[in-house]
Amino acid sequence: AAAAPAVAAPAAGAPAHAGQPAHAGQPTLREYTLAEVGKHCSRGDAWIVVDERVYDVTRFIDAHPGGVGPILNLAGKDCTDVFANYHAARVYDRMLPAYLIGTMAAGEIVVAPHVADFRRIRQELLRRGLFETDSRFYLKMLAWHCTLWLCAMYLSLGCDSCGAHMLGAALMGVFWQQLAGIGHDLGHSGVPPP
Repeated sequence: AAAAPAVAAPAAGAPAHAGQPAHAGQPTLREYTLAEVGKHCSRGDAWIVVDERVYDVTRFIDAHPGGVGPILNLAGKDCTDVFANYHAARVYDRMLPAYLIGTMAAGEIVVAPHVADFRRIRQELLRRGLFETDSRFYLKMLAWHCTLWLCAMYLSLGCDSCGAHMLGAALMGVFWQQLAGIGHDLGHSGVPPP
């Protein structure tokens, strides 16, 4: 028999406040049901749920760095895990609070066992620091890319044999292919700023 879904827990990697009611001293936030949130799923009226908190992100849609599509696809829904996967912890602390309008009513968010397992695993990976960027890795990659490029240039321009030119061309191809990995990391903000 399949295990019953668990009640929602904050996504792995979410800040300590995730899934908690408003802090002491803040006004009490209104509670919403999933049906109520689900009515706000258009470009002109977009709400999302992250860690059992409801956010009206309508005025942010056009400014979203990932484009309009991701927000519209998740508007009116619980996007806790998607949000955790694509956003750094600083977004929770610096950006989300400005859009907070309420919390989810108790028992509204149900987490399937496999999702709860994913969250536990992700939390363990975060605890081990496996999502932290190591600048030494990128220094090694810089040295590797420079070596590839210099060898390719030497073989292509500094040698006379056809075999050396072919090897130089192959190394230049490897250089560009390897550089694509760095471009991918840059696209995910995986390379730390200088």
